[in-house]
Amino acid sequence: MRLCFALLLALATAPTLSAQQGHLTDPAPDLPRGTYLPPNWLADDQFLRWPYPPGDVAYGDLDGFRIKALVNEVTAISRRSRDDGNQYWGRIAGTEYERMTNEWTAGHLRRVGLEQVRIQEFDLPPQWFPTSWEVTVTGEGRTTRLATAFPLYHSVGTSGAVSLEPVWLGMGTAADFADRIVTGKAAVLYGFPNPGGRGNTALTLGALRRAEEAGAAAVLMIVGFPGNVVNQPQGGATRPPAKVPVIMLGDQDGRVIRELIERRQSSAIGLRLAVDTRSGLKTANVWGVLPGATDEHIAIMAHADAFFEGAMDNASGMATLVALAEHYAKIPRAQRRRTITFFTTAAHHSPSGEQAGISWVHNNMQAMFAKTALLVNLEHTAQVATYLIGEAFITSNQVSARRWFVGGSNRLRDIVLNTFQEYGIALYSRPEGRPGGELSRVFTDAPSFHIIDHTVYHTDMDTLAAVPAYGLEQSARAFAKIIDQVNAVDLRDLRGGPVNSSR
Repeated sequence: MRLCFALLLALATAPTLSAQQGHLTDPAPDLPRGTYLPPNWLADDQFLRWPYPPGDVAYGDLDGFRIKALVNEVTAISRRSRDDGNQYWGRIAGTEYERMTNEWTAGHLRRVGLEQVRIQEFDLPPQWFPTSWEVTVTGEGRTTRLATAFPLYHSVGTSGAVSLEPVWLGMGTAADFADRIVTGKAAVLYGFPNPGGRGNTALTLGALRRAEEAGAAAVLMIVGFPGNVVNQPQGGATRPPAKVPVIMLGDQDGRVIRELIERRQSSAIGLRLAVDTRSGLKTANVWGVLPGATDEHIAIMAHADAFFEGAMDNASGMATLVALAEHYAKIPRAQRRRTITFFTTAAHHSPSGEQAGISWVHNNMQAMFAKTALLVNLEHTAQVATYLIGEAFITSNQVSARRWFVGGSNRLRDIVLNTFQEYGIALYSRPEGRPGGELSRVFTDAPSFHIIDHTVYHTDMDTLAAVPAYGLEQSARAFAKIIDQVNAVDLRDLRGGPVNSSR
């Protein structure tokens, strides 16, 4: 079976360049079935680089390697969270690591010369917060700790440690549940990523609901990435996904359980999950302004929080925001037709209520948006094109295609899409009818656009290696070219409805 990410199936069987050997190799050598090959992430200088169009010299300071160095600074904050001993780690809303991220952003905006730089704090509603957990499987006289166990967002906890018999339920369809005794057991489900870490079939096909209705005491959900990936598919939920604990597992950990069941060994799942509800936490947006020659605006935004390292999601957007701020700060005010407002938003992955994060922006910045010519959402701006082939997770030497959205006039649509073509931004064949991500809350407020990638996000594969320097450079330069073209167009000629089809 072959699953292809980023709608690039034609390239799935192409040979990949070996970073170690420097020549073309077979991506799927003849190895015993079930042998796992770790991803071969290539060095940045081995990626294909699109030839830039005439006039690109104006964007030469938007260098991909400099932007990637900023990505590394942001992900270092997440790694510190992990290294400090947090099982629930990353730039999590309401934690000191989110505060470090906001201070990092404000510091860079001040460094490059923005004005009115401020960190705007908000009170968070009570937050779900898992503090410690452990999942083991016992069989054949030994106990194995399942290292990839991670609670699904807003899962309920356990009352101490529990021991449960596992029952394998495949994809969790109604047929899988037929004639199976699930009551009081640990339901073990297998989910195919669709299209990546953010979702899987065990979530989307109703398997979790069936397990709960069948009386399961806990649910273990295996995500079908090759290897042993840690995964947190959800975020922002305001209620438990089920009345029982729900734990995500990597594929290799899931196989340990399945193979014990297949060998009819007396196996048991040990499960412990401690969960707090934390009140009194704060989050923040960060703002900075480059005044222009008029009172009209360009708005550029990126969300700041992340699970795990969050290199693509969304250190890529954060780093691009800083790079664009530095680029435009070098241009004299008289040559900036419109004021450019840069801002980050909080609690993208956590419930924040109507008076925090992007909801606060939507509810309180309508005066600015009324005079905004363009709203640019910087979210998941570049990722390596990747493929699932047999037992292997195959990377490549190119940037993946992206989801995309343009909201505004046909004139704006043409500017955006023509520029994407000039800069070699690979796109899905259809746009989003309604944008996902952070833009979903504000796309009706002003003419807007984004590109957004999504294969490895919400997993611990979302590291620096998955974010190619040339992809960061390519998208940053395209964004700047679009902004400059929009600044030559009157506000009335940019407004309109969302684009719902390709040209």
